Amino acid sequence: MAKKERFVKQLHVSNSVVMMISILSIAFLLWTQLKYINSFAATWDQVDFSLALDRYDLMAMQPHFPGYPYFILGGKLVHSWVENQTAALTVFNILFYFSALFPMYQLAREYLTRSSSLLMVSLLYSSSYMLVIVNQPMSEGAAIACLWWYFWSIEKALKENNRTAKILPLFLFSVLLGIRLSYLPFAVGLLYLIYKKWAMKKYTMKQIVFHLGVAMLFQFFWVGALIFSEGSLKGFLKLSLAFTSGHFNSWGNTAVASSIPFWERAKTLVMDNVIWTGVSSQSLFLFVLYVLLIGLYFYRFRWSILKQHSVEQLAVIMSISYFFWALFAQNIDKPRHILPIAMFLLFLLLLNVLNKFSHSIILILFMMLLIGQSFNSFLLLKEQATREPATYQLASYLKKLDEPAVVYAWEETRVLEYLNVPVSYNKVETYPIFLHDQSYYTNSKILLTDKVLKGFETQEQNLTNRVEKVKEFKSNALFDPVYDRIILYEWK
Repeated sequence: MAKKERFVKQLHVSNSVVMMISILSIAFLLWTQLKYINSFAATWDQVDFSLALDRYDLMAMQPHFPGYPYFILGGKLVHSWVENQTAALTVFNILFYFSALFPMYQLAREYLTRSSSLLMVSLLYSSSYMLVIVNQPMSEGAAIACLWWYFWSIEKALKENNRTAKILPLFLFSVLLGIRLSYLPFAVGLLYLIYKKWAMKKYTMKQIVFHLGVAMLFQFFWVGALIFSEGSLKGFLKLSLAFTSGHFNSWGNTAVASSIPFWERAKTLVMDNVIWTGVSSQSLFLFVLYVLLIGLYFYRFRWSILKQHSVEQLAVIMSISYFFWALFAQNIDKPRHILPIAMFLLFLLLLNVLNKFSHSIILILFMMLLIGQSFNSFLLLKEQATREPATYQLASYLKKLDEPAVVYAWEETRVLEYLNVPVSYNKVETYPIFLHDQSYYTNSKILLTDKVLKGFETQEQNLTNRVEKVKEFKSNALFDPVYDRIILYEWK
């Protein structure tokens, strides 16, 4: 009897330690996020979002289509007490993502003990790449937070039959699309909910039509506001068609526009974007730990489990739906587009391993993962907030030039304009136009970035003998994998 009491006491102490470490980890990371607030608008999209807080104008790309009204609204609310627009958007992301701890915990508690649920939540929250994106002035951070709430609301609606539970997922789906329209595939969650309710004979066909109507009404709130802001439905449709055409045929790097073979595209999406970046945050230490967890997951995996638990069914269905969307309709050069897949993958992985294994060695593995992730997140968040991005380094260099110059660049021009760089800069994509345009600047130094040069070399023969390297600017590719390295050349 004494031996049993001693075991229970040790177990209680162990659970208390796990809970304390989990809470301290979350508190430490929230402190880190708020201490090292990212105030750099380092990319085209980030500039679009930042400018929108001062003047919301889709035609001026403040922000670009489809407007992200709920994200901008959240940023405006924070902007009332955070002066810097970029920092205001980042703070909104941080606070919204922190609120998602509630749905994370509620979902975990469906299957786990209190201490295991807190441990799981702290592991989800400390995911380094997730925090890096949350601490950027981009809509993904707020969208992931809203996705957690939406995911939980569907599960709540499946178990409860009151009016609030029925309407909440319809409303949250509207907020989700008003933050990030590319999360449209998660409409499958509503279809799953309606099907389950119908199968349980809790929804009649009349009720299904009613709820679909309410869902459309919630969407009209933000779409109608955008149409009103543009002045007419015709103007709004014209703008939307222009954006959609560009996304799928030009700059979007989707499967339609990309020349990359399909299997190579799939490999990049799964191995590089989801596993190496989204889950492991490009850390070899974290990658090894997650490989061990994946091995444990499949060691005890049974397909029958998915039939028993609606939460896991929903996570799998939503993941698969978004996976195909990301594969065919998103830019695979930007791993941030796979955040929802990484989110659901981590959720399923942690939930199952914590639920099926109780050995002390497994607990040590989780503690190593939590401490490793938290420390890695601290370093990354600090670096992102304090080290100038490559585009800012380029702007600083150009501001110091003591002779007339003109710069030819691509997306960097948006950042140069935002930072009021006094040097003339042009966005040119066609080599003959560049040759004609640069001839007007006979008394100026002609500079061009590596992205422009590579674009010209796809249209002409090798141009390396026509340029001379001037300067190279580097930043962390995890923060911006497209413009993390900029090489500036002078045209001879």
